[in-house]
Amino acid sequence: MSQINTQIDPETTDKLTYIQQQTNQELPDILSAAINDYYQKLKQRKPKTPFELLEESGFIGCCSVESDLSVNYKEVLGIELEVN
Repeated sequence: MSQINTQIDPETTDKLTYIQQQTNQELPDILSAAINDYYQKLKQRKPKTPFELLEESGFIGCCSVESDLSVNYKEVLGIELEVN
């Protein structure tokens, strides 16, 4: 078992006291349950898809192009490379 020594603000102290009064649990049991709940919540978080990451980055929709670019991208790329 590990021992933890920390300070908490008065509001958190009041919340902890309330939890103890309502549950009749000891501090180590309350902290263990809280840590387990938080751990489970973090483990269940779904990783973002590549689409979600690109959308958040602002890359998707950052420019406008021809509507048929997926068909003629080689031609458009060739023209752009010649210009630059």
